[in-house]
Amino acid sequence: MLLCLFVLLFFCSFAPAGEITVLFTGNELGSMKPCGCSGGQLGGLDRRYAVFSAVKPENRLIIDTGSLVPELTEQNLIKFNTIVQAFTQLGYDLVNLTEQDVIIARQAGLLEGLDSAFHCISANGLEDVNLPAKFTKRFLLNDLTLDVTVAVADTDEQILQIAGSLPVTVSRSTMPVNILIVSRPEAAAVAAETRTIDCVIVPPRSDEPMLISDTNVGPMVISAGRLGKYVGKIRVELPAQTGKPRLSFSTIPVTEDLQQYQPLVELYKDYQRMVKDARLLEEYPRFVPPDNLEYVGSRSCKLCHDYEYEKWLTSGQVFIPALAKQASSDSRHADAYATLEKVNSHYDPECVICHVVGMKYQTGFVSPTQTPDLKDVGCENCHGPGSEHIKSLGAVETSGPISTCTDCHTSERSAEYAGNEKQYFEKTIHWRQPLSRIRVSEPNRVQ
Repeated sequence: MLLCLFVLLFFCSFAPAGEITVLFTGNELGSMKPCGCSGGQLGGLDRRYAVFSAVKPENRLIIDTGSLVPELTEQNLIKFNTIVQAFTQLGYDLVNLTEQDVIIARQAGLLEGLDSAFHCISANGLEDVNLPAKFTKRFLLNDLTLDVTVAVADTDEQILQIAGSLPVTVSRSTMPVNILIVSRPEAAAVAAETRTIDCVIVPPRSDEPMLISDTNVGPMVISAGRLGKYVGKIRVELPAQTGKPRLSFSTIPVTEDLQQYQPLVELYKDYQRMVKDARLLEEYPRFVPPDNLEYVGSRSCKLCHDYEYEKWLTSGQVFIPALAKQASSDSRHADAYATLEKVNSHYDPECVICHVVGMKYQTGFVSPTQTPDLKDVGCENCHGPGSEHIKSLGAVETSGPISTCTDCHTSERSAEYAGNEKQYFEKTIHWRQPLSRIRVSEPNRVQ
């Protein structure tokens, strides 16, 4: 009887009184949704809602570590505004603003009003911007109080100053958890020496957040993720009687099978309308092609390369494992532009550039009305501008600029390309075998 009572008292003294969850993202870099050109892609603000809503609002803290867009451009100003609205609808408690974020927020006319959407912290070096460097959210769990403070620091001096201001007292009624966001990986060692910080979030090592510390020694050190593909999760368990809060880390992939949140679906449609209205596609900066070369369109190649042209036009099914059993013509290079029209992304230069010919250059694609023959992924993507080749009746070989498969089939745009390069390439073959003096951009360039 006494033994049972002792065991009961032992477990009661260490049983968790409750727990809270810190959900974090960072380095959005303007990625609001997956490209959608292939299956298996991660990310999307509209699907992130399903991750956040799985935790009760009173038991969660949602933070973003900063870098909402990569640079100051007209399109990124539109993106910044859209992401701020999305963060508001997603229920973010706190957003760290990097110096770049502060500059872009000011340029977009949003800096003064951001605090009405969510709390902001910053360690930026701009003298005329007065944002706090830390934020605390209080949680009430049964009879205990948990104060979670999130702070940001860039320099060693800032880290020591912040650490000195963080609460360290642990009582029976109130316990602190201190999280520090830093801009340099080596800053984690400085933070560890202060003994007041429980968790350090450092710059990303990959798209997925990673635990990079020994959890038994010093603070938990986590690298932030990128592009919204994953949500980092810090679980904080609060003991009922004694000891400090216990932290554990995991990641949640934002998969395409998560339910979309309709208000954010509509918000992205608003973004697409703003991009269209801004005429960003037509005003896209273009370079002069080398040697005064001009793009002439795939139809111009048909006269001498009729077999290759017809093969390209009617086949060339791109291999997508998720669609391998289907016969969808929508995945062909010859129909690449139509896939954008179906999702209303045909006014977005970031999307269009991989679905047309030569958009980076002055004689390349501008719009379907001005340059209709340069829609889709055509001959000149892989072989180069054809003007001199045609004028010389083939005596002058085509030359650069030439695209390679991986210019567009990146991990962000084509998640299933890596590991399936051979199958992808085989589906694009449009010439008679054996291969002879064909200039194309297979995975390892065939010459």
